[in-house]
Formats: sequence, C-alpha cells, structure tokens
Amino acid sequence: MHLLSKGRLIKNKNMKTVLKVIIFGVMIFILLALRTMWYAGIFRPLSTFSTAESQQISGMPGAEDITIDLRTGLALVSSCDRRKVSKGESVKGAIYLLDFMATSPVFEDLTANFDQSDFRPHGISLYTDPQDSTKWLFVVNHRISGHSIEIFQYTDTSLVHSETIKSTLMKKPNDVVGVGKRSFYFTNDHNSDGGSFSSFEDYLLIGTGSVVFYDGKEMKLMDEGIRYANGINASKDGKKLYVAACTDGSINVYDRDPFKKTGNINCKTGVDNLEWDTESNLWVGAHPKLLKFQRHSKDSQKRSPSQVLKINLQNPEKPEISEIYVNDGNPLSGSSVAAVYKDRLLIGGVFDDGVMQIIQKK
Repeated sequence: MHLLSKGRLIKNKNMKTVLKVIIFGVMIFILLALRTMWYAGIFRPLSTFSTAESQQISGMPGAEDITIDLRTGLALVSSCDRRKVSKGESVKGAIYLLDFMATSPVFEDLTANFDQSDFRPHGISLYTDPQDSTKWLFVVNHRISGHSIEIFQYTDTSLVHSETIKSTLMKKPNDVVGVGKRSFYFTNDHNSDGGSFSSFEDYLLIGTGSVVFYDGKEMKLMDEGIRYANGINASKDGKKLYVAACTDGSINVYDRDPFKKTGNINCKTGVDNLEWDTESNLWVGAHPKLLKFQRHSKDSQKRSPSQVLKINLQNPEKPEISEIYVNDGNPLSGSSVAAVYKDRLLIGGVFDDGVMQIIQKK
C-alpha cells in the first residue's frame, strides 16, 4: 500500500512537471509571437496622408531602387518583374533612365543591349569620382547562375558595362554603395538564398544579415548578425556608413576608418533603401506593416502600405525623423525607396508598375 501511494505521488509530480513545461512553452511562444507582431508593425497605428500633388509614371515593373544624379536631376531606376521570377519564368530586368522633370516623363531602357538575358537588378548606387568626374553605377544582380555586382560607366545618356564582381561572400546581396571606381560595400539580407521576409529567422527576429566591403582586390566581412540588412549608403564625405536593419526597424551607423558601429537610428518601421538629397538629409522608403508586405509579395491584390521618412542628421546625436508620406497601399504598394530632387519626390515599389512622383509643397 505504501509503495502504491508513493508511485502515485511520483506520477502526480511528473504530470505536474510536464504541465509546467507545457505552460512555460506556451508562454514563450506567445511572447515570441507578440514580439514578432510588435516589430512587424501589427500594433502600430497608421494614419494615411499626403498633402501634395502626385503623379503616377507607368511603363516598367518593380522599381525596387531609384537613385538620382543630383548634378543633372536624372533618375536611374532598377526594374525587374519579381513575381514572374518567383514563378520561374524567364525574365530580363533593366536599368531605366527617367527624366521626371519633363512634361511627359517616360522610361528609357539603358540596358536593352546588355548581353545578359537573365539580368535581374536589385539595389543600385551611383558614384561620381572626385578626381575626373566620371560616373559609375553599381548594381546588385541576381542571375540564375548566381549573385554578382555589375559595374557600369554612366554618361548621362548611356551605360557601358565595365566589370562583373563575384564572391562567395555574396550570400544574398540586397543593396550596394560605391565608394570608388571599383570599391563598394554591399549588404546580404540573409546568409543564404532561402532567406526572405517570411523566413524562420525573421519571424524569430534572428539577424543573419551582413555588410561586406570590396576594396577593388579583396572582399572582407565587416559586420554580421544584422536583422534583415537592407539599404546601404555612405555619407557625402565618405566617413560614415548607414545600413538599414529592416526587421529591427532601425538604421545602423558605422565609422568607416577604422570600421566600427557608432550608433543606431530607431525608425520604428521596416526601413528599406536609403537616399540622400542635396541638403544631406537621408530619405527612407519603408514598410510600416511588414506582414502585409509579405502577403503582398505573393498576391498583388493584397495591398501593402507605403511610407517615406526624412532624417535630418545635422545633429548626429539626435537625428530628426519626419514622416513625409504614408498610404494604405494605394495608389502605390510596398514602397522600397524614396529619392528627392528639388521639389520632386520619387517613390518606387518592389512589385508595382512604374513610380509615383510627388511635388512637395514648401
């Protein structure tokens, strides 16, 4: 009788232990789910507004990145039909020239004769050499055969391919910034091709992104463990580097020489590409609702809000962040970049047709 009672006590204790483990596991799951939803913007209020005149410029798919030559006011646009790519269809993307200040702006394909049938551009960067004023366009390229950075010489009316750079450190490159004729930094948003907004690591907010530097001869890993490393840009004086950590909702700030992380700008949204204006303000295309963007990536009918931020860095210790534009996914869905010239703001989306131009009121 004594042994039976003792056995029941042990059994009850084991059941209680199992129950405690289950409850603890459920609590951890709930906390992780709430944490993910918080960073994805589920609880973030969204008040759409636009106080300016807008124009939709159609004619090409998926303006994932835009950079403006601030000396001429001409825009270069990275385009690729990414939905067709995801379906396994044969796709050739393009770099378009856009004179958006024209009365009737149209897209001009500068890579129509580029001999890569699977050219699939992503992030781009325009670098002007201070010595001879030559211009160089750096392009992240996701070919079927693998990733690369393409370097073109740009002459305001044409692109001439100069070089293809490949490396085993190009895990899943997202964006690039040129800092010399042949030198550049680029981001890997994940450490493998399988990474996307819906990856296991992103839901758990585990950073697998990185920053890599190419000095013209060798590649070097500069930082890693970044939560979805996305847009990248260098300061006008070349001393600092800015890297968007998309699922972290912030921008990492680095000194370049010696290389070290020196700060973080908390934007509280899914920051994507980064562009400068003539007054050294940093402009950010962003995804305020990351889970909606993930659904939009699979279905064009499921719209994803667009957002534009302007960051004033006159006081680097206290950046001033202004929300310039936000919508509910219409007319442009899934904004990834915002580029400014004079009173014009160009907004591009990862999947939508064309770009949106906004004339800002002062």
